[in-house]
Amino acid sequence: MPDEPRLYPTPQADRGAIVVRGVCGAVLGLVVAIVLWMRCGGIGPWGSAALFAGCVLVGAIGAVRHGDAFWYRLLRRP
Repeated sequence: MPDEPRLYPTPQADRGAIVVRGVCGAVLGLVVAIVLWMRCGGIGPWGSAALFAGCVLVGAIGAVRHGDAFWYRLLRRP
């Protein structure tokens, strides 16, 4: 079954779209990390670095992997 062609194949994004999605997701992750860092208080330099790196990576990977669906789900959250 995996070798069967799909009726509606998913379109592949070009390189420019992937870069834009990654940058926008990283900026979102940076904003989330800043908000969390300000609320958490003194978590130390290693904790801060891990928080910022994790949030930026999750935002960038989520935006690149899921594309527009990532943003739709994020904006539709109550």
